[in-house]
Amino acid sequence: MVLLTGPSGAGKSTLAKLLVREAWEHLDGDALAKGLYIPGGSLMRDVVRVFGKQILRPDGGLDARRLGEIVFPSPARRKALNRLVYPRFIRALSKALRDARRQGKRLVADVPVYFDLGAPALGLPVVMVVAPLAVRIARLQALGVPAARAAARARALRFGAAERAASDLVLDGRKAPRELLKALKAFLQAR
Repeated sequence: MVLLTGPSGAGKSTLAKLLVREAWEHLDGDALAKGLYIPGGSLMRDVVRVFGKQILRPDGGLDARRLGEIVFPSPARRKALNRLVYPRFIRALSKALRDARRQGKRLVADVPVYFDLGAPALGLPVVMVVAPLAVRIARLQALGVPAARAAARARALRFGAAERAASDLVLDGRKAPRELLKALKAFLQAR
């Protein structure tokens, strides 16, 4: 098992897809987090209390785009949301990893917020994929994310020297995806 982290647009998901093609299971941290927003559930009630009903779709579900527009540009709002979501997310992530271990799965966990979570000890190697800001913004825009939103997302998480030092491996996301896969495999085989 391995945990991939890094900023939006760096190449984590592309690397995870290559592992999936080689029969690895994929745990998408973003999907896991979104699954916590159950209409009428405690997290949704807390998020609506803090950010207002404008983050709800007409059916009572989360309007993730609207919430993102509110929180991504503001460090204070992101912190407020994170205080609500992160404890629940860590519990759900830990459970998913325990289940995967119990079942003997080869699992790649794609968790961009790992360091924002406080880098919890999860018992698996942490691999950070990085790329320059301009590259990440361009990649997000190529996926259809508007320029201002792409810039806000690309800047939203911190990945500096401390995060690099705390990672077991740092990969340069500017390299070809197959090169990243080769480097990751070599790292995992050497462990």
